[in-house]
Amino acid sequence: MLDLKLRWLAIMLAFAFVATACSGEVGNDAEVGDDTVTEADDRDDAGGDDAAPAEGTTAADDGTEDDGDADGGPNIYDDPRGGIFTEFQQTYDRGDHPFQQVDAVCLFNEPAPDRVATDAGITADTVAIGHIRSRLEDAVSLGFGIPVGDPKEMFEVFVDYINTECGGIRGRMLDLGYAEADLLGADVEASRNAACLAMTADFNSVIVMNSSGFQGSANLCIVEEEETAFISTQGQTEEFMARGEDRLISLSMTLEESLRFMAEDLIASGALDGKSLGVAAPNTPGQAEAVEEGLVDVLRDAGFDPVFDVIDCQGGTICTGGVPQSVTNMVEAEVDVFFNVMNILTAPGYIAEMVNQGYEPGDVQFYATDFNSQTSELVSGQIANNVAAGELYDGAIIIDFRTTGEYRDPGYEPNPFAVACNEVYSANSPSGAGHDWTDEGDSAYGMVGSVCSIVRIAARAIYDAGENPTVADIQTALAHLGPIDNNALAPASIRPGKTQSADVIQTLDFSFPCTLPLPYTRAAGDPVCITGRGDFRPAPR
Repeated sequence: MLDLKLRWLAIMLAFAFVATACSGEVGNDAEVGDDTVTEADDRDDAGGDDAAPAEGTTAADDGTEDDGDADGGPNIYDDPRGGIFTEFQQTYDRGDHPFQQVDAVCLFNEPAPDRVATDAGITADTVAIGHIRSRLEDAVSLGFGIPVGDPKEMFEVFVDYINTECGGIRGRMLDLGYAEADLLGADVEASRNAACLAMTADFNSVIVMNSSGFQGSANLCIVEEEETAFISTQGQTEEFMARGEDRLISLSMTLEESLRFMAEDLIASGALDGKSLGVAAPNTPGQAEAVEEGLVDVLRDAGFDPVFDVIDCQGGTICTGGVPQSVTNMVEAEVDVFFNVMNILTAPGYIAEMVNQGYEPGDVQFYATDFNSQTSELVSGQIANNVAAGELYDGAIIIDFRTTGEYRDPGYEPNPFAVACNEVYSANSPSGAGHDWTDEGDSAYGMVGSVCSIVRIAARAIYDAGENPTVADIQTALAHLGPIDNNALAPASIRPGKTQSADVIQTLDFSFPCTLPLPYTRAAGDPVCITGRGDFRPAPR
């Protein structure tokens, strides 16, 4: 056992030194631990046209949206991808809503004439909203520099644009508060809860937003204890969603759903028949329970007997406790199907330990979902920092809602929403930042679209709540938005009792080394790719 522990330590140290070469700018949607990089690296999720409509044109002028007839007919975006995407857009009449147009971040809206202060955080002239950012730069010391841009500036740019170019929201200016939370260390939970209180009890945010991952009990601090709406890209447990009483908004599926959909899909296909199954879950609050309920119990109910281990994160983000023994358990059970539910800092070491204990390419089929962001090339790509681990993980199959790698399709036509978002950001960034979806290894383009989507969801809810809304009015409007725009323009909706928005799934493939166009190029070595098969189907709720 001592030898295994020493070998594990050596692996982690070697991994850290190798990964240090991957030193891109850190800063947004890629939380480096626990269900994290939700949309940062998905340039496909971000989409984006090569050119946005000329200044002053309408969606109809650009040919991307039907503004309806002169009698006020429906304003429906004609999605060129067809199929389930077109069907979804048919449910989404954008009308002349200032925060629903497909090719503009916002339109000017007239101020309400008789505005008054109505609630904490809502004056006659302002509405307070908050942004919590997890300190992704904390992971640079571990070699995880990730080129995802500056989310703090992104939130500031979009809020300022709504205020200066679009008249705020019915005459009220958005007042943006900001707090940071630690990513690593023994006091992570305390830091996250302090950020919660800074943006709720202290700043009186009507809505809190996050794009960099936010874990554990601090979610409940926001939505349950402080009764404040929270919009996050991150998947949440079903318990947290229920306790949030429609105040917890996720652009992803619930953690249990993502695993359940994958398990049921694989069981129905027969892919697991005759296989020995294994899964190792982190003991991050709520995660092991979600894995057991959403994945392990479903497999057991279908007659399988998976090896199920829980590995110790010791209250932090790097989960190493019991890893060598867990891999030994997989070896002894001759596991040839392994479900990866680990985070960006944990999966590389665990899979490297599988190599050390004798697993070779072809011995095991990996499956994953976006649980802990394994649909992201930023996250799963770190596995390949150890070449042998990357070769073992080559061919992993992912079942998820994301459109990762869509831009590698020769017929790909980026969507106009992410273009509008990125053009606004590039034109108004104080730092002069600008991002191109074709830049290999630069995932900031996708993060711009993700932040833009979050801000616009918040703005829509505040606008829909009326001329003099209370906090309760805004929360009710948020839960009743119906169809929404994420940066992939993939089918997504919010309604009472279903405030996790993603509504479709597809099958995706991980390849290393990747020889496809526009690979995710890593400074640490050969590129990786995740690319979808395009077999989109409704999420089986």
